[in-house]
Formats: sequence, structure tokens, C-alpha cells
Amino acid sequence: MNTAPRTLARFASCLTAFALSAGTAAADTTQIAPNIYKVDAGVDFTMSNNGISGFVFSWTDSSGTFTNIEDPTLILSSGETYTFMRTTSFHPFVICDDTLPITGTDGSFSRTTSDGAVIDAATLAPIADFTADPAPTSDMISWTLADTDIDIYYYTCRVTGHLDMAGKIEVVAADEPCLADVNGDGMVTPTDFTAWVGAFNTNAPECDQNGDGMCTPTDFTAWVGNYNAGC
Repeated sequence: MNTAPRTLARFASCLTAFALSAGTAAADTTQIAPNIYKVDAGVDFTMSNNGISGFVFSWTDSSGTFTNIEDPTLILSSGETYTFMRTTSFHPFVICDDTLPITGTDGSFSRTTSDGAVIDAATLAPIADFTADPAPTSDMISWTLADTDIDIYYYTCRVTGHLDMAGKIEVVAADEPCLADVNGDGMVTPTDFTAWVGAFNTNAPECDQNGDGMCTPTDFTAWVGNYNAGC
């Protein structure tokens, strides 16, 4: 006898017995400090500039639109592709490794060298691929991050005297998949319970919430735990 419907009815009634916390968005961008942004999915960054004081970033993803952010520290994820395009004239944008002489803190880094050879030596190779020439060109940097790229980097203006046009990029390992987001909409909400029931009925991979490789009623309790933990 098929007891699944009756079992699932019990699951549904149990929802009111669990203290489900508010769903947490699996956001593409999270501002984790005043000048630090974790951007965990690939986006297209556009950069204008504030005179010679800094680059001004804007981008859009499923979290919303972020505009006019000067010299942010960006935390980017391996496995994703990010592009960087200049939208105003002058100030070529280059990405360098951590040998670039830098001082300061997030949001207010400054380059401490005016030696073009030092800047070029720190710029990722090939230099042309890690230089975004200013408008009106359509030149851009397209950077697909691998696990071997996990490290600290800096961006700066290639004009040797523009010391304050600098910021930090940190490449980190990609986040683990969000198990509670069963319907894959980037949010952890009660609608994911309905999606989990569908996965249970069809023995879909998303049903397995406890990682034991099986789809069983115990995965309901695991889903509730994953839901409360958020992503």
C-alpha cells in the first residue's frame, strides 16, 4: 500500500509544529561591511571614476542594483566569470597580484609606488588581458576564476601618479549549494517545502537533505534544519 500521501499529510501538519525562521536569501551580492561586498555569482562591473580619487563601481544581479560605490573591496567566487569595463575616459584599470605596493584599509587603499615597471610586474599576465582601457573603447577584462586563483589581488589605475585609485579583490572558494533552496529560486522560503514534497514524490535528488544518498521521510526533518539555518 502506498503510504506516501498519508505520510506527507503528516509532514504538512508538522510544519506548524516547527519554529521556522524567516527565509534567508541566497543573494548574489552581500554587503558584509561598509566597503566590502561579497559577489558570489558572476556579474558585469562597470567603472566610472571620481577624478583621480578612485574608481566608481556599479553592477546588477539578482540581489538588485549597486551604483556609485567607490573603490570597494570585492570578494569573488571561484568558478564564476566577472567582467570589468571602464565607462569614462582616461584611467586604465589593471588587476594586480599582492606584490603591488599598497597601504590603507578597505575602501581607502593607496598605491605606494609611482614606478610603472613595478606596476607592470605586479599586473596579472598577459597584461593586455588584465587591463580595461577607458571609454570610448569597448575593451574589458573578462576573468573566469579557477580554484587556483584563490588569493588576494589589487586593482589600480595604470597612470603612475594616480595613487589613490586602488582597491582590493579577494577570490574565495565558491559557496556550497544551498540545500534548503529546493526550487532553485535563490531564496529560502516556505515555498521550498512544496518543492521538497514534489522531490519526495518523484524521488528527485533534491529530496536528499541529510546527505545519506537516499530519499526518505527523515529528509523532512533535515530540510527543516536546513531551512532554519538559511544560506
